[in-house]
Amino acid sequence: MADLKKYLSKDGTIRIATVISTDTVNDAFRYFEASPLAKTLMARAITGAILMASQMKERLSTALHFIGEGPVQSIFASAHYEGGAKVYCENRNAELPEGVTQLGAGLGSGRLDVIQSRPFEREPLRGTVELYTGEIGDDIAYYLNQSHQIPAIVSLAARPAEKGVEIAGGFIIELMPGYTEETIQKLENLQPLMESTAKKLQHGAKPEDLIDIYLDHFEFEEVIHPYKPHYQCGCSLDRVERSLMLLGPGTLDEMIEEKETAEIACEFCGCKYELTVDALQKLRNSLDQTPVH
Repeated sequence: MADLKKYLSKDGTIRIATVISTDTVNDAFRYFEASPLAKTLMARAITGAILMASQMKERLSTALHFIGEGPVQSIFASAHYEGGAKVYCENRNAELPEGVTQLGAGLGSGRLDVIQSRPFEREPLRGTVELYTGEIGDDIAYYLNQSHQIPAIVSLAARPAEKGVEIAGGFIIELMPGYTEETIQKLENLQPLMESTAKKLQHGAKPEDLIDIYLDHFEFEEVIHPYKPHYQCGCSLDRVERSLMLLGPGTLDEMIEEKETAEIACEFCGCKYELTVDALQKLRNSLDQTPVH
């Protein structure tokens, strides 16, 4: 599980979420292998999703879908307020082009879609911005500023290891209504004084250590978050069946004609589901019984 803490300034104009997500990220990599590039960007993405979801309300969730023209192609990470989080990468074997060192080139030019799900609303809230740098943290900060007019500082770090990651974590600082130009100036002056998040994580930092300079220069109160972030896929046979039904009768007919058991692996956790020809036929029959409106 990850270790997450939240803070709110006494005047209510600054809120912070900070997390050490190494364990949660490594739970994700128990299920699949990935290149160092993909690991780093995936770790940052799921960490960012955990931080954003933690600032929502109960039963709400957020999903980040990074879609780029680079070798990674796309990364999807989601988390809900209660702590469950997951991540997926389209090309887990991606490597940077020769001579390129900027991690953002892994995604390259593209867009970030942010989807916020609310159980009491039919359609989720969606927002889209262009990828700012492809570095994940910069893109999240750009989204918050462009789509919600929330000035933000987002720092996400991860270092890949032979198995999983060595470190992962980060923080989000957001300015709330009522902030002043003086507050912005003070935050900007403190940024150059901050030791890098990656270095702090390597030295065994706790969540509060990642933002210590801000805690020292502003008056904050800790906000208790009742849940621990953890890796949670949420897949099930029922969901697999519903997904197959969305493929339509033609595709199901083709699968049935092959007369072979269909094996479907979850992209998030690797769990495999087998559906016999009889099971596929039942799904196909149920489509014929669905009333037409």
